[in-house]
Order: sequence, then structure tokens, then C-alpha cells
Amino acid sequence: MKKRKRAESHTRVDVGKFNRAYRLLLKGFASPFRETYLRGKTEFRDFLYEKIGCSLLEAEILVDALEKNKKIEFRRLPKGMRYGEWEIH
Repeated sequence: MKKRKRAESHTRVDVGKFNRAYRLLLKGFASPFRETYLRGKTEFRDFLYEKIGCSLLEAEILVDALEKNKKIEFRRLPKGMRYGEWEIH
């Protein structure tokens, strides 16, 4: 019996766009940036959408890639609070 190959769960990201997105976030947001997790990701996505001129989906993929590669990170404030701080490293 042959094993099925797993579908890749990640999308390839253009390195140039990744680096540009990272530089834009560094310049466009104060670090730490205080917001909820979801609202912060949405702010980053919308910002990249406007600055790079890519689709919303591509901007979201870039934000996910930045988070996965530890370029941006969310740290929750003390327990029970909705807000946290997004750090851009």
C-alpha cells in the first residue's frame, strides 16, 4: 500500500516581499504595539495591503509568515486581559 503525500500546509512567500513587509512594519508601527491578537494582525494586514499594493490574501499570508518566522510576536498582558503587545523584532 502506497503512502499518500501530505499536502503542504504552508504557502511559499516571495523573499523580496517578505523582507519589504518586515521593513515596512518596522517603520510604520511603534514596537511594542498594544492591541488584541486579532485586531493587531488585521492592522498589519491592512497596512501591508495599502503599502505593497498586493491582495488582502497575500498581505495576510505575509503577516502569517512574519509571525511564523518570529519577526513579529504577540505577548498577552496579565491573565484575564484581552489586550497584549505586538513586538516587531
